[in-house]
Amino acid sequence: MSVLCLDLGGTKLAIGRVAYPDKHATQTDAVTAITRLPVPQQADYAGMLQFLNQAIEPQLDGSVRGIAIGVPGTVSLQNGTLLEVMNLPCLIGKPLAADLEARFQLPVSLNNDANLFALGESVLGNKRNLLGITLGTGVGAGVVFDGRLYSGKHCAAGEIGCFPYLDGIMEHYCSGQFFRRFAHCPGEQVRARALAGDTDALVLFQRFGEHLAELIYQTLLAYDPAEIVLGGSVSQAFALFNDALWQRLAERADVSRLEGLSIRASTEANAALIGAAHWFFQYKGDSNHEMAVA
Repeated sequence: MSVLCLDLGGTKLAIGRVAYPDKHATQTDAVTAITRLPVPQQADYAGMLQFLNQAIEPQLDGSVRGIAIGVPGTVSLQNGTLLEVMNLPCLIGKPLAADLEARFQLPVSLNNDANLFALGESVLGNKRNLLGITLGTGVGAGVVFDGRLYSGKHCAAGEIGCFPYLDGIMEHYCSGQFFRRFAHCPGEQVRARALAGDTDALVLFQRFGEHLAELIYQTLLAYDPAEIVLGGSVSQAFALFNDALWQRLAERADVSRLEGLSIRASTEANAALIGAAHWFFQYKGDSNHEMAVA
């Protein structure tokens, strides 16, 4: 048996099947039939629902027992609707879970994508306490305490990208929006230029690391994590801003707060899908699956 898992971002969708209930479901290779698709921009709800239907349909076989979706926003667990979705406003207030359940006659679970990324990292790395931060179109975070995901009432416990900062919010300076604003192009292009030795691009990543350090400093005060794992497309350039990040952190935080702290980029491309599967098991009450990390 398996659960079909979707990681829906502002610009990209990853979808794959995760085997369960199975002790091997904690491994990356438990995810099969992975497809990655661009998310249509400026789509209305009907268009987005059609896109999701077309992505899900080919993945369904006799093994699929449910659908688990990570979304870039806050969620009402009671009625399966999205409350705030900055990058996909067409989904706000819409009965996404109910519509997909009616279409495919399968149970559907929703949670914030950063929450599921953090949960997946916890499971894959056998870490009971960590903070997962996603750096992509926006910024999100997930908090895992004692092997359990802490989502909050609206799956919004990690909305750190909305913290006020400079002339806006943290998300403006700690996500791909930073590069579009100051380099007028996607972060991937700036990364390529930096790797080729372009001085301006290297300086831009240094500035990015300094801004990210300010965000991480706030999370140290709020959550006091032992480990922080970075995900999302911007995290792939971790080597370009890691030094600047630590230099600024050393200026801002007491030595005691930084002692033993691990900050690293994720190496698990499917962490959010694994996390989505584990959340589905918990939310739908699968008594055969142990949610907590051993």
